[in-house]
Amino acid sequence: MVLGAALGVLSVVMATLPLLKLVRDAPSVTTPGSVTLYLNKGLYKVFEPTGTAPAGPVSGSPSTGVTTINATDVNVSGPGGRPVPVSDSRGDEVITRAGRHYSSAVAFRVSGRGRYTVRIAGARGDAVISRSLADAVRSRVAWVAGIPVGGLLLLIGLLLLVVGIVRRRARKAALPGYPPPGSPGAP
Repeated sequence: MVLGAALGVLSVVMATLPLLKLVRDAPSVTTPGSVTLYLNKGLYKVFEPTGTAPAGPVSGSPSTGVTTINATDVNVSGPGGRPVPVSDSRGDEVITRAGRHYSSAVAFRVSGRGRYTVRIAGARGDAVISRSLADAVRSRVAWVAGIPVGGLLLLIGLLLLVVGIVRRRARKAALPGYPPPGSPGAP
């Protein structure tokens, strides 16, 4: 029972905490400009501001999802200066940071850990470089799978506890000198 609860809680923490930190800690770059980052294997996207998050039911401008940065504006080089292919993104991923919506504009895949330099030309503004949210979720699948496994272990533990308590009471009731269950003086 304790093992199931521990596994469930650990799985929730390990599945969600890195995803929350992913957006919060994603580096930003003033455009045009460049940034050198230490990246792990995975799919990364350049997110561009496309609106503000509404503060109430009416205020704030909606996110348009339309980006101005495209693959021709972005150059990514990996360890040793090797070029990394860059492609346009559909703008299907949106993150909110500091009250602003950022839509994915450009994507690139990192095949191994190392230092990568991302150069962004084009309009003046800013951009956020982050691992693709969908890719990050896929990397946490094992921990997400641990949540129902932990829940199942917790339920099995509770069931075994109840069965043990019932058996113990039945054994006590069968011993001579103990009053039958439900009678006055019975435990």
